[in-house]
Order: sequence, then C-alpha cells, then structure tokens
Amino acid sequence: MGQLEEIDADRLRAWLPEVRSAEATAALMVAIAYDRGIGTGELASWYDRSEEWIDETIAALDSPGLVSTVARLEGVDIEAVAAESNLAPATVRDWFDALADDSVDEAADVVRRYAEGSVEPVRTGSPSTVYHLDWSVVAERGWSMDDEDLFEKAADADLGLPEYGRFLVEPNESILEAAERGGRSWPYACRGGACSNCAVVVVEGDVAMPGQSILSDEQIREANARLSCVGVPITDEVKLVTGVGDGDAFADLRLPSPTDGPGAAD
Repeated sequence: MGQLEEIDADRLRAWLPEVRSAEATAALMVAIAYDRGIGTGELASWYDRSEEWIDETIAALDSPGLVSTVARLEGVDIEAVAAESNLAPATVRDWFDALADDSVDEAADVVRRYAEGSVEPVRTGSPSTVYHLDWSVVAERGWSMDDEDLFEKAADADLGLPEYGRFLVEPNESILEAAERGGRSWPYACRGGACSNCAVVVVEGDVAMPGQSILSDEQIREANARLSCVGVPITDEVKLVTGVGDGDAFADLRLPSPTDGPGAAD
C-alpha cells in the first residue's frame, strides 16, 4: 500500500508525460517515489533538494490542489491570470483544481496553454445556470443582499420575469448575451466593459470579467460587482442581483443607453 493519502499515484504517473518543465517532472517523480516507500531524507539526497522542499512538494501534490500545483510548477502565473479576468488568485487556483474532474490529457492541455504564456480569460467549458433577482424587488420587500436565503425568499414569493428567473449561459457567451438570447431586456450601453449600465452584484458563485476597465477594485472585491456585458460565469451556478447600475454607487460610471429616448440625460 502506498504512502500518498489523497491522490492515486497512477494519476501522478499519467501527468508525467504531459508536463514540460524540469521542476514539474522532478516534483511528480518525488511524489511517486515517496508513494513507493522512499523516505524524504533519501529523496532530498537524490534530487539535491531540501527536506522542506520535498515535504512541501509531496503535500501540495497529494491534495485537492494537484492541478494548480502542477500549473505553478509548469510556470503558470496565477496572479496574472487572475488580474486578466478580474478574479482573486484563490478563485483561479480553485478553477485549475476543478480540472481534476477531467481526464489528465484534457487538464494538461489547459495548463499547457497558460504555461506557454496565453494569459487568457478564465472560462468554464460547460454551461452555467444563472439565477437573477432585480434590485427593486429586494428593496421593496425589505430584503438584503447579505441574506443567506435571499434567493430562497425570491422563489417562495412566486416571482416571475422580469424580476426573477434563471437561464443557461453557454461557454462562449457573456451573461448579457445569454439573458438577451432568453428574451430578457437588460440595461446596457457600451457592451465592452467601459460603463456601469449593465452592472450586477454576484451573491453566489463567481464571474470573470475579461476586458472590464471601469469598476474599481473595491467595487469588485468588496461589493462583488460585475459587468454582465463581459461577465463570464466560472461556476456551475451563479446567483446575481440585477438593476444595481441605476444606484448611486455606479451613477458616475454610467453612459447614455441606446434604449434611452430623445433628451435622455448624459
């Protein structure tokens, strides 16, 4: 019986031919050898590394963080990927680790793209379900976006479109595009991440925003605001509050909408 606790050593062996860097190769071989009963002191001597490096490497690979560890060893700049998509680095690490559910060759292909310098937006490879609730309903009923059961309340209130509903977002769609495909008429102006007209607040799940240039870090990190025109779900489900772009917090970031009539305010 092997010494690894979380990961089957056969999966590590499957990763070996897929990696390109000497660092990743050495790390995988260390973990495989450890599973065969080789002690950490002997491994440190074999690979001319400190025992601390050996211990940390084995712990990182023998964990749910396997894929993000391989990605880091392959040279993926997780912080740069996070910045490109306006996400927290921890969210990007979790996204990489979710690839553990895919076959090794599929997960390795994603890692390889990022390792080769393709700092592209984080995107899911499968449809996501988006639940939406309009801010006006939240305010009228005295609810709060901090309520853990906010969307349960909305479901029990027997609300319907346009105030409340759900739809699927395909992998190559923004949230706004999917909403419009489903017959919804949401506010927008630039459609390119340069105004706040289409702003939403993410209550549950997470949304990447490649290309946004208007929201502050505080609005993104603390208020959990996103722009639906460039927003791409990266979790299987997302729950968001719409209509927040009309609020005071975003007033200075709005643009005249194409749907505004003559004489609309600038």
